This record gives sequence, C-alpha cells and structure tokens, in this order.
Amino acid sequence: MSLQPLLNAAPAIQIHAFTAMAAFALGAVQRAAPKGTLPHRTMGWIWVLMMVVVATTSFWIHELRMWGPWSPIHLLAVYTLAVLPFAVCTPGGTA
Repeated sequence: MSLQPLLNAAPAIQIHAFTAMAAFALGAVQRAAPKGTLPHRTMGWIWVLMMVVVATTSFWIHELRMWGPWSPIHLLAVYTLAVLPFAVCTPGGTA
C-alpha cells in the first residue's frame, strides 16, 4: 500500500484525508485522557476544528456523484457541521 495516490490527489482531497487521519488519532487519545482537564479541553477544541476542516473540505470533493456534483457523503458533512456544537456543549456545562 502506498500513499502516492493520495499525494498525487487534488489539494482538497489531501487536506481532507490528512486532517481526518489526524482527527481520528487525536480522538483516540482524547478517549483515554483524563476528562475535564485543560489539556483535554484544548485537544477537544483542536479536534472540533479538525472536524470542521474535514467536513468543509468534503464540499470540494466530487468524485462520487449522485445528485449533480453531490452525494450522500455531502449530507454527512452537513450533519457533522450541524452537530459539532453538541460535541463540546453539554447541558448545564460549559463549552
């Protein structure tokens, strides 16, 4: 397996893929980290920003077309952007 196809891809695909991989790794670290600490909250906000980048860059990726230039993946991106605020804001808690 080679990274060459990804390295030869359009910039939006590269940003999307590498940010998604970094967000996945950071998410794994977050799950194991002590909750509520400053490092945990800081990494959480970095994860949110990474997810915004992942979801946003997907709007420039049109390899799979079902409805004009769009696909169900784009619906997932809209959903992700809509629910991200709930990932960091809990009822009665702080952001």
